[in-house]
Amino acid sequence: MERKPLASNRKIPVAESRTKSVSKRTRSPNVDESVNEGKRVCTDKKAPTGLKRHGSSSCLSTCSVTARTATARQTSAPKLNSVKSSSNLMARKPSSRPTVSHATSTVKSLKPNVRSGAVTAPRPVQGRPPTGASSTLNSTVVSTGAPKTKGRPAWDLKGRLQDMQGELTGCTFRIAHLESLNQKLSGDAEVKHMASQSAVKEIEHLKEKLDQADLEYESHKKKLQRDLEDLEFKKSSIERKKSALEEELADSNNQVTKLQQLSEARNKTIGDLQFAIEQKESEILGLEAKARAHESERQRLNNQIEEWKKMTEAHSKTIEDLKLMIEQKNSEIQVKESRERAHETERRRLHNLVQELKGNIRVFCRVRPLLGEEELCKGGIISHINFPDMDHKILELDKLPDISVNESVLNSTRGGRALSKYEFSFDKVFQPESSQAEVFEEISQLVQSALDGYNVCIFAYGQTGSGKTYTMEGCLEEEDLLGMIPRTVKQIFTAVHDLEGKGWSYKFSASMLEIYNESIYDLLSKGSAREEKLEVKLMAKGEDVHVPKLSIVEVKSEQQVLKLLRNACENRSVAETKCNQRSSRSHSVFQLRLEGTNSTTGESSKGLLNLVDLAGSERVKESGSEGQRLLEAQSINKSLSNLGNVIMALGNKEKHIPYRNSKLTYLLQNSLGGNSKTLMFVNVSPKEECFSETLNSLRFATKVNQCNIGTAQKKS
Repeated sequence: MERKPLASNRKIPVAESRTKSVSKRTRSPNVDESVNEGKRVCTDKKAPTGLKRHGSSSCLSTCSVTARTATARQTSAPKLNSVKSSSNLMARKPSSRPTVSHATSTVKSLKPNVRSGAVTAPRPVQGRPPTGASSTLNSTVVSTGAPKTKGRPAWDLKGRLQDMQGELTGCTFRIAHLESLNQKLSGDAEVKHMASQSAVKEIEHLKEKLDQADLEYESHKKKLQRDLEDLEFKKSSIERKKSALEEELADSNNQVTKLQQLSEARNKTIGDLQFAIEQKESEILGLEAKARAHESERQRLNNQIEEWKKMTEAHSKTIEDLKLMIEQKNSEIQVKESRERAHETERRRLHNLVQELKGNIRVFCRVRPLLGEEELCKGGIISHINFPDMDHKILELDKLPDISVNESVLNSTRGGRALSKYEFSFDKVFQPESSQAEVFEEISQLVQSALDGYNVCIFAYGQTGSGKTYTMEGCLEEEDLLGMIPRTVKQIFTAVHDLEGKGWSYKFSASMLEIYNESIYDLLSKGSAREEKLEVKLMAKGEDVHVPKLSIVEVKSEQQVLKLLRNACENRSVAETKCNQRSSRSHSVFQLRLEGTNSTTGESSKGLLNLVDLAGSERVKESGSEGQRLLEAQSINKSLSNLGNVIMALGNKEKHIPYRNSKLTYLLQNSLGGNSKTLMFVNVSPKEECFSETLNSLRFATKVNQCNIGTAQKKS
């Protein structure tokens, strides 16, 4: 905002102001000298009497007035000159903040101070030599005054009187001149004083205008600052919008380019399609000709169809009659199948009942299929093992007569060479193609007995590499390959869910251990506890055996049990032998305790399920065991031999059963006796070079199957 220049109402020329100011400054000292000199003349005591009378009070008052007038003029002159100078400066120059401030300070210094009726002014500025009236006055006084003489002697009274008369004459002339000059200066002083007051008022008015202008300036400045900030904000906003629009423009250009390319591609496609349409139109013309030919052929065929419809209607009646006959036959077949299933169920129940009444240990035989290189070498055929019956209960073992045997030999001819045939009968024989689900279906009723409150023991026996661990554990990562242990757990939890509606509730606790070199180790423990050897204890007669410090985990779901099995499998002892790359070198025992109560009937049950994967039985010579493997093989064979001795003693009803001869039999004594349902898997290798081990395993299984250990009893 531009400021307007300030100007006073009265403009004083610069030349006039300077002349008057200088004149008054130079004149003041001479006036003082005249006044002082007049005083000296009037107050001189040595003057004559006449002179003293003439210089009386009137003369003194005149001198005093003259002196005061001169003093007033002297003091007012600089102030008036300053006011004029300020007015001239304001008239000549545009108003600005520093100029107004200086003018204000000048005005403040010129404020009147009443002191004995005179205006006090600052000290006069020394400048050029005096001019004007003062200089004229001084020159007049000097020229008219009597000449100064040297001091007269005291006795020269006449000379001294003449001197005093001359001085009086000069003083009189000077007084008259000063009075006229005083009158003139008094008039000028009043005019100057009035001009000064007018200038002060004007300056005050200008100062107020200046303050108002300053306020307007500050207000306008703040407004402009706000406008500037708004403009800056709008500028940044516009720049952001500009950047966004530029990006959109770039994207639009890219899209336009892509659309142009797409348009060119589509135009090319349209051209190709038009060419194809022309080809199709020509083909259509040809097809229309063929269609006309086909239409005539269709008419001919329709005639034939009409004839055939008549024949079909005749056959439809016959077909309806046949359908009725088929439905009748199907219903009869369904009735017979349901009866057959019921008979099979009843047969199994009666068979199990007979087995329980006989007290025999049930034995299932399972033949492992050929794997990998074995299948390539043998062409996928197992030539020395046969399954002659339809009920899958008999297994025949054939071998060339290069091995001496004590059993009776049935000679037959196969390929022109004599063979030895061994026949074994078991409760069930599973062929190599049998799945894990088919095998478990046969033991599912036995697993149900554990929920009913029985002790159940299922163990797998056979040489190393015959498939025992696969049968019992399987592959935990694939549903179809799950073994007997995970399938048993799954069936138990499924059955418990169904029994909850009948008022039953169960608690389960699981443990898993291994017996390695006649020492018991906890497979579920971690750290140093994994290496601690455990012992079997029998707390009191007739009670179950238990293993102190063994980890017993309460389980509530199938997934929790499977996790425990994975951890246990990682901790189990395995090693490589000539018979098997990964041979189990210990007996593993999985125990699941089941405690059930019925809130409706008040019944209770307590069952124990033992699932045992025995270590591989093998001859030391054939397995090629040495060092630590040799000690392991000897310990395994001793343990399996003691298991056979216990089973034989149970079958012979001996008074002393040697349970304590082995940690395995000592641990399983309650599951091998008369209060348990026991099932044995005998696993057989399909390799012909394992014939001797297969024969020994089948013989041992036959002896076990013939043992009568008594009828199992339910525990509550």
